[in-house]
Amino acid sequence: MSDIGYNDNLNVAGRKFHIQTASNLNHGTARCEVFEEGRVITTNLINFERRQRLDEESMEKRVREIVEDLHRETLNEIDLMFQIAEKIKKLKHAPSNIKMGLLFLHNNLIRDAIEQFEVALSLDPDSAEARNALGLTYLRLGQNIKAVNILNQALEKGQVYADIFHNLGVAYLSENQYYKALTMFQEALRINKNYYEAQYNLIIVYLGSILKDRSDSLLPPPSIRLERANKQIIDLASVKIKGFDLVAGKVQKAIKAEDLLPAIKTLLEHREKLFPMDIYSLIGTDFYLKFMYGGRGMDRGIINKFERKLYDALEENQDYADLWNNLGIVHLIQCRNLFLQALSEFNRALEINPSFEKALKNKKLVENDGKEFLILLKAILK
Repeated sequence: MSDIGYNDNLNVAGRKFHIQTASNLNHGTARCEVFEEGRVITTNLINFERRQRLDEESMEKRVREIVEDLHRETLNEIDLMFQIAEKIKKLKHAPSNIKMGLLFLHNNLIRDAIEQFEVALSLDPDSAEARNALGLTYLRLGQNIKAVNILNQALEKGQVYADIFHNLGVAYLSENQYYKALTMFQEALRINKNYYEAQYNLIIVYLGSILKDRSDSLLPPPSIRLERANKQIIDLASVKIKGFDLVAGKVQKAIKAEDLLPAIKTLLEHREKLFPMDIYSLIGTDFYLKFMYGGRGMDRGIINKFERKLYDALEENQDYADLWNNLGIVHLIQCRNLFLQALSEFNRALEINPSFEKALKNKKLVENDGKEFLILLKAILK
């Protein structure tokens, strides 16, 4: 049985993308890569189990379906993403621009993300969310000083949110300004004591500052920094972040050997894997955009798929407030769809029997309550 692959070009919004998807039977994976102008912009890797009970023909059929689905879904997602972006252009609605920018950022379409955040700020100059997202985007580009300037503008406006302090901390850490980074991460944790990524970055601050500048008088003595780094490792291990135990073991081994460089390298190499770009919020962002602007594509199957994604995410992180909020919105939308389905069914009953008074009464009740419900849903999604 050979590996299965597909290649397609996609022209959308004046852009040309190449999508390449293939199986790797030895590793039990299907990998989809999206190219623009010859460079990979996003990669999606899924694992599948090679079932021993299947004969070769059945296994080939199963793998082909997996690869086809991944390839087709990626094509459709990119196409729909740019279609939604075109719709949002005409609306002058800053929250939608921010969500669109976050989706572009997740797909490594940096130029498009910056454009969306800048439009959002032109519409709402006081938007902390837009300013924070723009700063985060410049961090992704490695333009740390520009990110610092943008994020400090938010603080000057009195926008003191944990994410802004955290992202400032990352920018200062990238510039080896350890005291400023330490102050920012501590402030983020003061606002949100369960900000685990900030705790993780504190470990890098303590160890990195010992390695780079043991004598920094603004920081605690090196022995205290080492003690605090170990405490952060123990605290994070107790939270049971997926994959952290392995990282913690390597880091603690390096610290014990008094070799901090490999400890820092390990922390930096695994940071993005342990704390991907707010993937939980992204589920809600994607859902919002598709529901509001995706047209008829948001059918019951897609809504149920989002519901499953949220439940899966909650299995990994029960304490993430955004997940519960987004799940509540999904369930409200399911209720709205059931309202509309009920209205259709009462209408069908009246088509069959126009004098069916109970069906007529039920229809009027649903119409009246349905209007109020739609107003409620619109207010929540605004």
